[in-house]
Amino acid sequence: MNPELKVIIFDEKDKLKDLLKLLDEQYDLVINKELIKLDKIARDLDEAAKELARIEIRRRKIMGSDTSMKQTIENCDDTSIKEAYEDIKSTLKMIEIQKEANDILIKQKLFFTKKMINFIKPNKGVATYNSSGQVGK
Repeated sequence: MNPELKVIIFDEKDKLKDLLKLLDEQYDLVINKELIKLDKIARDLDEAAKELARIEIRRRKIMGSDTSMKQTIENCDDTSIKEAYEDIKSTLKMIEIQKEANDILIKQKLFFTKKMINFIKPNKGVATYNSSGQVGK
């Protein structure tokens, strides 16, 4: 196996672990309602995603678009590469679960905030009865 490809696999594994840590931190910030830090973590998540994309592009340049990563790993004799690949797969699953949890939590917080704003702000018009007995504005 290409030594540069091995380096890329281990880099990708490390970056995915960092991304998972950032998502865990985002979850904690959403729970604790720390909006200023939440904005910073969003920028950090964006940078981590860009770095992962750069690593993926480097990997595709080396491997080509025809070969799948799974086939390459299966044909490899190096057990550390196989372990790293399995670790990458499990980390990706954990990232997906954490991202979904964060998205749901953020949507719930936004829904609650919207409800509170609608409750607090006054109605725009005074409701009166029209000639047919219906409430109109």
